[in-house]
Amino acid sequence: MALFRKQKAPRQGSTLSEVYRETRWIYVHMRPYKKAIFLYVLLGLISTLMSILMALLSKSLINTIVNLGGSGSGGWRVVQLGVLVVLVSLGNIALGAFVGHFSTRINLRISNALRAEVYGKILSTDWQSLQEFHSGDLLNRINTDVTTISQSVLGWVPTLIIKLAQFLLSLLIILWFDPTMALLAIGTAPFTLLVARPFVGKMRRLSKEVRNVSSEMMAFHGETLQNVQPIKAFNLTGPFRKRLDQVQQKHYNVSMEMNRFSILNSTLLSACSCIISYLCLGWCAYRLWLEAIDFGTLILFIQMAGYVSAALTALIKLVPAAIECTVAAQRVMTVFDLPAETEEYGDRVQQLMEEDAPYQLELRKMDFAYSGRKPVLRQLDLQLKQQEMVAIIGASGSGKTTLFRILLGLLTPTSGSALLLSGGEEIPLSPSTRCMFSYVPQDNVIFSGSIADMLRMVRPDATDEDIYRALGLACAEDFVRALPDGIHSSIKERGGSLSEGQNQRLAIARAILADAPILLLDEVTSALDLETERKVLKNITSLSGKTCILTTHRPSVLSLCHHVYRIEGTALRELDREAVRALRYQDAIL
Repeated sequence: MALFRKQKAPRQGSTLSEVYRETRWIYVHMRPYKKAIFLYVLLGLISTLMSILMALLSKSLINTIVNLGGSGSGGWRVVQLGVLVVLVSLGNIALGAFVGHFSTRINLRISNALRAEVYGKILSTDWQSLQEFHSGDLLNRINTDVTTISQSVLGWVPTLIIKLAQFLLSLLIILWFDPTMALLAIGTAPFTLLVARPFVGKMRRLSKEVRNVSSEMMAFHGETLQNVQPIKAFNLTGPFRKRLDQVQQKHYNVSMEMNRFSILNSTLLSACSCIISYLCLGWCAYRLWLEAIDFGTLILFIQMAGYVSAALTALIKLVPAAIECTVAAQRVMTVFDLPAETEEYGDRVQQLMEEDAPYQLELRKMDFAYSGRKPVLRQLDLQLKQQEMVAIIGASGSGKTTLFRILLGLLTPTSGSALLLSGGEEIPLSPSTRCMFSYVPQDNVIFSGSIADMLRMVRPDATDEDIYRALGLACAEDFVRALPDGIHSSIKERGGSLSEGQNQRLAIARAILADAPILLLDEVTSALDLETERKVLKNITSLSGKTCILTTHRPSVLSLCHHVYRIEGTALRELDREAVRALRYQDAIL
């Protein structure tokens, strides 16, 4: 009884309006496949009719055999009915195989389309809003939740129609032959529905918990696999194994609670089904004893009662399936509800790039603070002109990377403005202006595959000569040519087959190959020796029309820059030549 007493609170939180909204969202995504779904339902109804027909033919066959009474007359009728039963049975088997293949194909099409839509939505979502989710949780929504929804498209509404038709047809046949039998067949239905009703609230709550814990486990595994090297280097294998035990125990507890609940639910449904079967069997035996029905009708009643019971059980089991589907839909809808990046000025910026129009970047009284935290940058005023090399220095955590994220349109200033100026026109820095930048982050993001494929991601039409030219400017050509297959050599995930310095130079080559007007280099030469670093930066300054903004902790390269700015506290100030020389002198002594 304690289980039932717990139902009230969760049920109140699960409002009908939420379920309706989630169901409607699923319906919208079903509409492109309505013809395929209609065909699936039609095939299911045909299969149901064939099952009913086979039962009726079996009744006639049995009665014909019984009525023969050992005589030879009527043998041809038995053969005819037997052949019909076999043909209908084989046809139903063939139809079932086709429906299975057809449903798998539709499921895959729906899941692929929905997964691509969710994936595209994640990529186009405002970056700062996306940081509220762990990558493992997003991965779980893309895979597990999308799979649940796609399977439910054919496993929920169509099944409801098919099983309801099976229930009604079987009941009508029983009612035609014996109304009392029909009442017995559906007599436990109200009780079954009454028993199932309290389970709805808790089923929804447990479904949410299982999904959340699965996301937590996937997030833990993903984060661990991405950081195997530092885990080993810091000798953290023991603590991470303990954390895995904790996550797995949490997953085990929730899963077992869900399992106990499901067993209890299915046990009650099975009990109701058994009650229906035994009542119908007892009534049929009684009617046969009274000679009110023949053997064929007895077999027909038993088959129809089984169809009624199976259909009723399937209809009731659709409730947890529907709950699981709506919970999955709610999790996917959360991703769709995230604010999308704006591309308001995309066409205009592309036009400026095609015209090679002069430009400059400007920050005006710009403030920025992450949500719920103190300001990182405050009252920044800055003008960056075309073809300049500008350095941003400051202590770790001072806001240099944050400034780069604002320039890239990943973050929006809390107040003030960050602008692209061209021909008297002011365009706010946003995703629309991102094409103006080539970015090399601190962690040198390297994708697996061949070097050529990785570099061509930013410029698909680049020739091999273009690639080698970019590699040469990044001082990476020599080591790439020394590889067995040159630019067609494969590199592992996160550049695991190369040194950190080689990965840095490949990342710089990718930025150069993109051929954007502005290069953003965020501590990207930290793994290079001083000579290589200076050579790479000089090569970049030789590129016609390029503006370069870099962050660095190496004062030795500041002499190459037109301007040097330091972030102190939350403010930005420009260093004069004397201050820059002092930094270089101090670095030389150290």
